[in-house]
Parts: sequence; C-alpha cells; structure tokens
Amino acid sequence: MSQPTVHLVPLFLVSLVSVAFEIFLTRYFAIASWSEYGYWVISITMVGFATSGVVMSLFKDFFARYWQRLLFGLPLALIVCAAAGFYLTTLNPFNPLEFQNPHLWFDQLQNIWLYYAALFPFFFFAGMYIGLYFLVFQEDIPKAYAADLAGAGAGALLILIAMLWMQPFYLMALFLPLLTLAAAYHLPASLRARPAAYLLIALTLIAIGETIFIGFNRAGFNEYKAIYPPLHVQGNKVVDEVRSPRGYFLVLDNFTERLDTDFSNNASNLGLSGPPLTLGVYSDGNRLTSLPKGTRYDGSYIKGTLDALPYELKPKSRVLLVGTRGGFRLREALDLGAKTVEAIEPDATLYDLISAGRATGSQPLLNDPRVHLSEASPAMLLAGKDTLFDIIDVASDFLGQTDASKYAFTVEAVRGYYSSLSSDGVVSLPVSIRELTVYAVKMVETARRALVAAGVDKPEQHILVYRSGWNARILITKQPVSAAWIGQLKRFCEMRSFDASYYPGIDPAKAQIWNDLPVVSFESETMRHDADRASDALMEQTLDLFGNADPEYARQGFFNLQPSTRDRPFFYSILQAHNIKQILKKIALIPREEIGYLINLAVLLQAVVFAALVLALPLVRWRRKRPRTGVIVEAVLYFAGLGLGFLFLEIVLIEKMAFFLNDRTSAFAIVLSAMLVFSGLGSFFSGRYLHQPRRGLTLAIIVIISWMAVAIPFLDDMMVALINVPFALKVVLATVLVAPLSFALGFPFPLGLYLFHGERSHFLPWAWSLNGAFSVVSTPLANLIAIDTGFRVVLVLSLLLYLMVFLTFPVAKNKDILA
Repeated sequence: MSQPTVHLVPLFLVSLVSVAFEIFLTRYFAIASWSEYGYWVISITMVGFATSGVVMSLFKDFFARYWQRLLFGLPLALIVCAAAGFYLTTLNPFNPLEFQNPHLWFDQLQNIWLYYAALFPFFFFAGMYIGLYFLVFQEDIPKAYAADLAGAGAGALLILIAMLWMQPFYLMALFLPLLTLAAAYHLPASLRARPAAYLLIALTLIAIGETIFIGFNRAGFNEYKAIYPPLHVQGNKVVDEVRSPRGYFLVLDNFTERLDTDFSNNASNLGLSGPPLTLGVYSDGNRLTSLPKGTRYDGSYIKGTLDALPYELKPKSRVLLVGTRGGFRLREALDLGAKTVEAIEPDATLYDLISAGRATGSQPLLNDPRVHLSEASPAMLLAGKDTLFDIIDVASDFLGQTDASKYAFTVEAVRGYYSSLSSDGVVSLPVSIRELTVYAVKMVETARRALVAAGVDKPEQHILVYRSGWNARILITKQPVSAAWIGQLKRFCEMRSFDASYYPGIDPAKAQIWNDLPVVSFESETMRHDADRASDALMEQTLDLFGNADPEYARQGFFNLQPSTRDRPFFYSILQAHNIKQILKKIALIPREEIGYLINLAVLLQAVVFAALVLALPLVRWRRKRPRTGVIVEAVLYFAGLGLGFLFLEIVLIEKMAFFLNDRTSAFAIVLSAMLVFSGLGSFFSGRYLHQPRRGLTLAIIVIISWMAVAIPFLDDMMVALINVPFALKVVLATVLVAPLSFALGFPFPLGLYLFHGERSHFLPWAWSLNGAFSVVSTPLANLIAIDTGFRVVLVLSLLLYLMVFLTFPVAKNKDILA
C-alpha cells in the first residue's frame, strides 16, 4: 500500500532515537569504561536489527496481520527497553583488567553477555519497527529507506549537539519523548477515541524512563580509569568541566597532581628542584596532560629531564613545539635557552584551556613576544610555513591526547619535520616504553623510512636514541651526527642516569647501562637477562633493525614494526593475526592500546557466524516458496555487498576527514550526517526507477565507481593541498565531496529490496536483515584490513564490492522482472 509522505514521520523519529541511543552508548562506554569494549558490545548488539528481520521473515503472516498494533506498541516498548537496558548496563560489574587475566576471563565474558542481554531488546524492537515499514508499505520502499536514513542522520547530529551542554550520562533523556510521538501516529481506534487515555500512558512511560535515566542513573567512572584515584582523594576539587562531543573534560586539583615528566634520579646532585604541583586534565576519565597551577614555581627541574638534550645540542634555537604539555613546554623551552618558540596545540579544548585564561600559569608566557601559540595541526603548520626551525620538539603526552594526534607519528609527518629543519637542526620524538620497547623500535623504523623518502643515503647516521626506564627519545638530525654531539649525548645521559641506546658507531660491549631493560621474547616466552651485566633491549633491537637489509624485516618478527603512514596511521598496531595463539596465551602482557585489534577479531568471528544464521534460517523456513537458486545466490551477494561496501566507504571517509579536519568527532559528524542525508535523498529519488531498476542501478554504479576511481589515487593529495583552508570551508568541501557519492549509494538498496515485494514479500525482511548482518561484519573487517594494509586497500575493495553488486543484481538480465 502507498501512503502520503507524512506517514513516514514515525519511522524518521524511531530511526533518529535508535541512532542517538547507539551513539549515547558509545559515549557511555568511552567514559565509564574503555571504548574498545564498548565497541564490542555495541557491534554485536546491533545484530538485533538483523535478528528482527530473520524473525519477521520466519513469521511473516503474523506481522502482516498485526502490523498496526505493532507500529503503535513498539515505540512505547523502546522507551522501556532503553531505560531498563541502560540501567542494567550501569550495574554490570565488568572488569576489563580481569578480562586480560587467563584465569579470570570467563567470568568477564559472562558480563559481556549480560551487556548483550540488557541492550539487545532495544535494537531488536527498533529493527522490527523499521522492517515493518518495508514489509507493510512495499510500494514506498524508496521513501521509507529515505526516512530511515534521514532520521539516523538527524539523530547523530542532534546527540552530538546535545553533548555541548548536557552531562553525557544523561543525554538519552532528551530523546525519549520522541518515541511517544511516533506511537501516537498509529493509535488504535480504541485510543483514538480517547486521546486522554493515550496521553496518560505516554506521560507515565516517559516519567518512568526519565526517572531511570536521571534519578536512578548509576553511571560513573570505572575504578580502573586514570581519573578514579585522584577524583576520590580527600579534598579533591574539580576546578573546571568542559562538555563537548570531543570528550568529557575535567580539570582536577589535589596534592597528587604533579607534572608528568621523565625526571633524573640525580636531581639533588645536580642542584635541581622537583617537578611542580599541577592541575590534572582528564578526558573521558583518561589522563591527558597537566596545567600550571600558578604563575610561580622553580623551573630548574627541566634541566634534569629526558626532554632537555636537544636544547643542549642546539642552544638559542628557533623551536617548534608540537604540543605544549598543558602550557608547561612554553616556559620549559625558554628556560632551556630557546630564542623563539612557535607552539601548536591542535586539540580545541586544550588550546582553549591554555589560551583563554583557564590555565593561569601560561598567561604571562602567551604575552611574551618570543612565544606564539596556534591551534594548527603539525601538517597544517608545516604546509603553510616557510620558516625553518632548529628544534622540532614533540611533547611526550601528545600521542595520547586525541585520535588525530597519531598522524604526527607517521612517515609523512616525520619527513615534514625533517624538511622544516635548519641546516643543522634536530627533531625530537617521544615514545613510551613502559609497556613494550618495540614501540620505540617502530618509531626508529618510522624515522629511518622518512629519511630514506627524503633522499638520505645513510639514515642510521642521522639518528640518536636515548631513554630512561620508562620512556625513550628518538632524535633525527639534519646533518650526520658528529662526534661532538655523541660526546654531549653520553655526558648528558651519564649525569642524569639515562641510557644512550643508539648512536652511530655504538659498541654495545662498552655501553654503560643505568636502567636495566632485559629483552623479552613473546615467541619463546622467555626473558633474556645477563646476571653479570645490565641489558638494554632497545639497543639490541635498534642495532638489529639497522643491521638487516631486508625491507620486510620490520614485520617478520613476532610484532609488526612497520611504520605508521598517513594511509595506515595506527601507532598501536603491532599485533599479527597469525600469532593469535601466543598472544592469547600472554594476553595479560598485551597493552590496553592493542586490545582493540583483538576485539575486532572477536567481533568479526561472531558476526560471520551470525551472518551465516541470517542467511540460512529463512531459506529453510520458506524453501517451497523461495525463488530459484540462482536468484537467491545473486541476492545474497547483492545485499552482502551493499552491507560491506557502504560501511567500508563510511569508515574510510571518516578516517580521511579526521586527518583533513584534525578532529575525529567533526569528521564523524560531517561524514555520517552527509552520507545518511544524501543517501536518503538518493533513495527517495530512486523511486522513479522502480519499474526500470536496472537502469537506476546502472546510473548509480557509474557514479560510485567513477568517484572511487578518482579518490583512490588522488584523495590524499587533494586533502594535503587544501589542508590550510579555513575550517568552515573544509566542512563545505567535505560535504561536497561526500554528497554525490552518498546520493548514488542511496539507490541500490531500495531498488534491490523492492524486487522482493508482492508474492515473495516473506523474503523482504530477510534481505533487510542480510544487509544488516553484513554491515556488522564490515566494521571489524574494514578495521583489520586497514591496520594490516591501509585504507586505500579498503577503498579498492569497496570498488570491487560495488562492481559485484552491479553484476549480481537479482533480476533477469533481459527484462526488469524477478526471475
């Protein structure tokens, strides 16, 4: 049956609330626990959408008979499911640390299943509501899909906007009333005659839901998050709070907060002060940096830190600071003798905290004519600057501040630093070795590849590596390292009990080691330790790296130490799938930053199993009425290709725009909203081709393939060329880039779904659920492919998937009817 367009408003509202709830849960897990586990829960919970399609396909006659009652009751059920599911989620005793314990993990797996049980009903009923629209209003499938996509885009935008002013744990309370409006459109005749009765029911459910979300909200920071201990210190004060889609920021003041820095054990012998008391800055419960607590403190401590060496090698320098460590690096650079300081703080919130008066200790420095602070990313600043720097100094906490910070540690970024050095300048790159020393080796390999790309014949002659017990610094010099600089490095380390792990011509047998760092082998599960002499694993691994001429050496060991690139920008991506048995055996030693890789593997495995069930069950149930086998195979490949291809493109575009905009949240909002809204417009327009579906699909595929054929070789270069245009213009450019592709992406699904209307409508929910099931597969699969080979490969695979979609369109090749 065909209905006026206003009939789609309830579908728009339910889709809006469903996506808002998904993003709300993502934020909850990121703040209360860790986002990696939230991704696992939400990805698998989203199979509720696909499950609803399977159930509707198996019992199609029931849903066709009672669709009016269900369209009324399901939105009200969603209010209850959202409130109850979230409440149970906040009570779940999941402990991520025990999940990495080989003896305790099963109990935590049970808690993961409890998350599923709590959240599955909401997504199951939401998927059922959307599927009912496709089943009941088969003549309006393009319009229904358009309303679904537009509602999802609106939900994503609205909840991101709400994050600017609402406490993140209470966001969902804003959206519950919309579900009562969706239910009101499909009021049964008995309630239509008594609207006051429905109003009472609606108000009661809203009151219950809002009470649970606000009055009984048990959400809070997990006790294992970095913010938990200082937040519970007696006398602690929260001196500032910033609510933002980028994160939930808190600034704390208590006696436990001190400057995070690698400080020499010989400070008293050197006559240096201790690090000052500070304010602590946290985002989503994770420690970001420190802020000056006041304008007066003894800054002599900086001469005893790991960061100070470049300033001794190059006194009175023109310095570029990539990250300011909460503003401290501004003063530290001047105290170390810098002549001028150009500083960048790309994160908008940190920039505001430092520059807009909230960090009072940095204000006098910002008035110093020698100091200039900007909000640019490293790529933006270096692309628009002709100035050459004597020192380019990356802050030790910069990598962990935002997701976009990882682009500062790629081969392209390091090459940019090198190109922006004066004739005898030096780049200083930090790496934490607290968890694994191989991260420093990976950074050394990144430096080596960057130098090779810059045309340096012997890159090992331009690199110095030194460390404390917890962190390392990799120095890259414009000129080959001189004997004088090697002597300064040795004296610097000896006076402060740091270790010189690599310099050209180093003799390991003669090296003095102050901080024992034995080599740990995951392969043999042993630790090599010499009882007569301290070890330096970083020294041995760096020498092995430089001593091996095989270009694939970096990925031949247990860990993949290939450097990050702009197309493969994963600093924490050293695990390899073929070592999964040993990894799981020693999972307690795997850093939390690497857990995301394992979670992607787990989600992919579960999603593939579920997709197989989605594929099989309706075919068994309707085996006597199913189309011929050839059409079924084509339909499976068609809808699976759409589920994989659309999400592949979305993931690639979000990642590319995160670099271009220097902000993942903005990239997520712009790409997701633009793709959903313009795909919705495309779906609406595709209704003109319902009687010529192959023609409509052909036009769409031509646009999609053409777009990707241009994007694969040129997208990265285009973004680099436009990196310095104003942010507002970047948003316009990103939208213009996404719009034509998304419009074409809106065609294939409704055109394919429409082929199952009428006599074969029992397969219509099946096709919808098949697309949903493979959408769940697509996210972890795309992530794993990108980690291993890069996003360009994901883009190429998207092109191939849409070629498959075109070739497997489940309609006869010689006529536009279902065979």
